[in-house]
Amino acid sequence: MSILELILGGGYKSVAVVGMAKNTGKTTTLNHMIKEAAASGGGQVMLGLITAGRDGEKTDILTNLPKPVIVAPTGALFATAEQVLPRCEARLELVEDTAYITQLGRVSIYRVEEAGAVELVGPDTAGQLRHIIRRMRDLGAALVLADGAFDRRASASPAIVEAAILATGAALSPDMATTIAWTSMVARLLQLRRPADRRLEAAARKVIAERRVAVIDTEYRTRYLDVGTALGNADKVTRAVAATRTIEGAECLALACGRSVTGEILTALTSKAADGRKVELVVGDGTRLFVEPEEWRRFTAAGGRVTVLNPIRLLAVTVNPYSPVGPSYNPADFLAKVGRAVTPIPAFDLGRGP
Repeated sequence: MSILELILGGGYKSVAVVGMAKNTGKTTTLNHMIKEAAASGGGQVMLGLITAGRDGEKTDILTNLPKPVIVAPTGALFATAEQVLPRCEARLELVEDTAYITQLGRVSIYRVEEAGAVELVGPDTAGQLRHIIRRMRDLGAALVLADGAFDRRASASPAIVEAAILATGAALSPDMATTIAWTSMVARLLQLRRPADRRLEAAARKVIAERRVAVIDTEYRTRYLDVGTALGNADKVTRAVAATRTIEGAECLALACGRSVTGEILTALTSKAADGRKVELVVGDGTRLFVEPEEWRRFTAAGGRVTVLNPIRLLAVTVNPYSPVGPSYNPADFLAKVGRAVTPIPAFDLGRGP
């Protein structure tokens, strides 16, 4: 089964392609999906193309390395900023302007009248990205593909798109085992499920909607912490979790965090200061977690549990065994090992097949 068949078979209308790092094959994956869509059913799958950041330029603006261009098919919609239009080779028709201004000018939606290379520049916030995706759907796009851009996992949030594809590759690390460990962990984070306890979910949803941090006890009472975010406040979080055991005989059931969470919080929740309680951590979705594989391994080995209010549907992982910045991997070996690490999610080397 191809990636496009996975998408269309699941009825998904918007999908993000997210790279583990630069040069891991994100743009190659996007182009592969564009070609599949253009070839399917006589090209009847009308596409929308958008990015969280910038993509499609011939040379990477940070590394100065050559990049694969994005070729938009005839009839597709795409969003970009006015200052990069002279670098787009496709013949375009302006469909509508948006209210969103970037450093490269206003973002507008265009229709491709004649296929060619395009450069994508997206809006600055998740809310703006979500709005443009909705407008493309209103304008007739059957499938909107969102390029995640470097280090912008948040574009895979279910608040923005319905599903995601993760691109990994040798550019992430010269050591294959390290790349596989990172890929496996991120794939797991992108598949986290809702809390099994519906009363806990309801209490956590209110905390997260307010973008605050709170301890929820076994009586489902919520105690807000006097911190704006969990970042940099691991000690306060740990003390609050431990102290909950002394409040009216209740114990800490969960910690709800409405913003991003790093590995220090996972470490804190399994430390002695937390009195050994296996506290459930609840976040908005898997893109909110920024942890390292070893932190994740220790946390889960100790019985730690993370749940999310908005699960992400990870459809596939694509692999790029070649790196322009270091050693490459054996393609067959890399695909096989990634496939085992992320099962049951399918892994594809788009140069070799699934």
